[in-house]
Amino acid sequence: MLQPKRPELVTLTVSAFIVFVLNISFWNHLFAAIAPGKTTESLSIAAAGIVLLLVTNLALTLIANRRVFRVVMAAILPLTAAAGYFMHEYGVVIDENMVRNLFETNAAEARDLFGFKMVAAIALLGGLPAYLVWTTPWIERDWREQFRAGLRVTAISIPLIVALAFPFWGSYLSTFREHRELRMTLTPSNYISATVKYLRSGSALATTVVKPFGEDAERIASPGKRKSLFVIAVGETARADHFKLDGYPRQTNPQLGQIDDLINFPEAHSCGTDTARSVPCMFSGLGRENFSNARASSRENLLDILKHVGFDVIWRDNQAGCKGICQRVTTENLTALKHPAFYARSENFDEILLDGLEDRIARLERDTVIVMHMMGSHGPTYWKRYPDKYETFKPACKESQFSRCSVDEIVNAYDNTILYTDHVLAELVAILKTAGAHNVDAGMLYVSDHGESLGENNIYLHGMPYAFAPATQTHIPMFLWLSPQFRQATGVNHGCLIQNARSKTSHDALFHSVLGILDVVTDVYDRSLDLFAPCRPLVSTRR
Repeated sequence: MLQPKRPELVTLTVSAFIVFVLNISFWNHLFAAIAPGKTTESLSIAAAGIVLLLVTNLALTLIANRRVFRVVMAAILPLTAAAGYFMHEYGVVIDENMVRNLFETNAAEARDLFGFKMVAAIALLGGLPAYLVWTTPWIERDWREQFRAGLRVTAISIPLIVALAFPFWGSYLSTFREHRELRMTLTPSNYISATVKYLRSGSALATTVVKPFGEDAERIASPGKRKSLFVIAVGETARADHFKLDGYPRQTNPQLGQIDDLINFPEAHSCGTDTARSVPCMFSGLGRENFSNARASSRENLLDILKHVGFDVIWRDNQAGCKGICQRVTTENLTALKHPAFYARSENFDEILLDGLEDRIARLERDTVIVMHMMGSHGPTYWKRYPDKYETFKPACKESQFSRCSVDEIVNAYDNTILYTDHVLAELVAILKTAGAHNVDAGMLYVSDHGESLGENNIYLHGMPYAFAPATQTHIPMFLWLSPQFRQATGVNHGCLIQNARSKTSHDALFHSVLGILDVVTDVYDRSLDLFAPCRPLVSTRR
């Protein structure tokens, strides 16, 4: 029979466990930031540990009622263990965007992250301590005694916190200012504050009122006898420096590299470092500097404008949804289809996005825009993203827990996804080349939503805050193909496009470039962001 414990001892023990055991990622980052070598630096880290212990203990003292405390810990400890594991295993941090990704992912993507090691870590470092807290008997006190005990803890803690933090306050401010990722690794405060921000932003709630946008939009010319088809292929987690087109030493683009009239943009950069931000941003017209998910979800976007001026707009999805972009256009969700030709493991390969496209072109009745949302290189289970015959780079990591693989194995698996993406996009171009036989002028633009870290500086996956995200997560592949008939119909100078393609560009250009090339005029169009504008005749009716 366990002896009843004083509530102060229980809260202090749990606080120490949270601060010193479940925050390994925070301490790794802090040691890297301060790099203790002198006595003063070592003392500042030791003082930070005691201060965090006292602050955490103060917070837990506020709920030091056994019934309340054990319920809260039953939730907090497993969640904190999960957050700690995820940060330590993949080198990521937790902010509002990471929480948004968590809420907006699908079951298949979430399942890929759960391996035995993660389940064991949550059970041993979260579930077991929560069970011990639940079953530990407390010394019974009435509320007055408990209140006085809380006052004593507060009276001791606050002076200690001030005395310990004051000598190093300037150092702390400087360190946390220069290394903003530190507060995003300190758990549970990181995921609690990020979740509150996510909920307060309204992102968790369905938008009930969507404001019109680009209401003045109209097409310069009426559709002619020939139809047009423009495909926007939205890639997933593809980084530019692993594309042969962008100078990667490995041959990851054997098919796209053979397309002579493909135009590559080697200096393209993303709006965000995760799908939940980048995809809405690129279609919103807000631009990265002015973008927020709340603003984007409260008004119409590029697809709505195209629909209003007479285009058939279709979103074909082999991913975790369109993040609200396709709510008012025709949507074809392919993830639930277990197509025998494309479904080999736990999901469809991206070639399913091309299924039936030739027939659709032959039957095209109106000018059409199709968005193909690819699964691409979504991690950590890269090996699931491509058929076995595209496993060129070996050995490939076939684990969701990267700690079980070498960096070379992880890179091999990732490069195989790029090789398969190359095949899918080359097949798309091959199909579009046949459109002319059906009196259809065709073109396509590919752009990835963001990049991916593959172990550089011990960071994996994506989702780092943009302000200090590595270039591997923001430098993205982007390229264009237009049929000769499409170029002729739109007046695009192919040589001029090639010459200008090396200029720096970003997701901000997609909205305005699509409006421009499809001859849609509106006051929300910005010619300076239109990739095609310098290479087309200036039309007097164009705003």
